[in-house]
Amino acid sequence: MSSRAHPQAPARASAAGRNRTAKVSAFFALGGIAFLGNFATGIAWINPGIFIGCAVLCALVAIPTGHIARFRGRRLDGDGRGLALVAVLTGWLVLLVCVLAVLAFVGLIAGLAVLTDGG
Repeated sequence: MSSRAHPQAPARASAAGRNRTAKVSAFFALGGIAFLGNFATGIAWINPGIFIGCAVLCALVAIPTGHIARFRGRRLDGDGRGLALVAVLTGWLVLLVCVLAVLAFVGLIAGLAVLTDGG
């Protein structure tokens, strides 16, 4: 068999690992989970703003890169589309948890302000 028997075989093999944006979006989505996971260990309670901010930053990188990876996956015969979808969903979930945490903190501060108001 010659190498000309399947002219598209090398093209498919080289396209198999070309969707790097899917891996980047998954990396940042997992980074957001890791920053939120530090609250379970207790280390994030020292300065929670840093960990929430880093988790939001990771989510804001994971979401657009995940959408780009899904678009690229469509051109690369589905390579990395599933990973990109999981990264997008995880990014939105991390963003939602961060917004809820900030709202809970603001509500706590507002509630304490009302309770301590001597009026």
